Amino acid sequence: MDYTIRPAHRGDTDAIAGFTTDTFEWGDYVPRLFPDWLDDENGRVMVAVDESDTPIALSYGVMLSHNELWLQGARVSEPWRRKGIASALGETAIDWAAGQGAQIARLLTEGWNEPAQRQVERSGFHRAGDWVMSWRTIADRAPRISGNGGQRARAHRKLAIAHSSEAIPAWVSWRSGSLMRPARGLHADGWRWSWLTAEHLERAGKSGRLWTSRTGWVVTRHESNSLYVDWLECGPEDIGAMLKSIVDLAEGAGVEEVRIIVPEVEWLTDALLKGGFDNEPLYLYERPL
Repeated sequence: MDYTIRPAHRGDTDAIAGFTTDTFEWGDYVPRLFPDWLDDENGRVMVAVDESDTPIALSYGVMLSHNELWLQGARVSEPWRRKGIASALGETAIDWAAGQGAQIARLLTEGWNEPAQRQVERSGFHRAGDWVMSWRTIADRAPRISGNGGQRARAHRKLAIAHSSEAIPAWVSWRSGSLMRPARGLHADGWRWSWLTAEHLERAGKSGRLWTSRTGWVVTRHESNSLYVDWLECGPEDIGAMLKSIVDLAEGAGVEEVRIIVPEVEWLTDALLKGGFDNEPLYLYERPL
């Protein structure tokens, strides 16, 4: 079976939805985000098409800075899998990004997704960081054996909106703290990992997403009925109080669950488990260009 690769367009929407809607047990985000990807002037969506010009695979690449490429959304229709199409689409995106000045490409896989990990490793990517997605429902007050065994106490150190002037202190604290090194200087921003700068935190402050308390700082966002914490700066001695503050913040926002994305650090993941969170491993991959 022959295929060709070309840029995607809006006429591909129905065909792409046809093979991406039920990718995972919970569905897939690709049909929902595909129109936004097409409108992103910093990104490019490529599709592989069959002889009738019908899409049978796609991949999305976006420049997060002048030298960082982020890859996501690689999907291949079942009859066309194991033919190297995902790798070919990735190489097309990398060639495009290199022409834009990209010096490094990154992507993320879930810890359970061994086929995807093998595929990206064959394409020259190496595992560059271990992260964790932790989540808990706000209504869940069941005791945990590894936790305090009782109902959650309200935090004494409430998180408050931080002014954008807090960006520099927050960034300096993180740079000298215990989380910057395992994060390798990176942060998550809506499922895209890039170098964290003080400007990122300043923008979060201006948009009302930077929060602070005596225990540290967090950057949040709302997605569906969840509160996400994409960045956290806190020390081991304060993490218990910080997690209680985050859950209180989510409860006050009226969401159903809270999700926290952090580098995999033992004292941090242990605190999350004790706080009633479940942890799912995430693997970050990089490839120099």
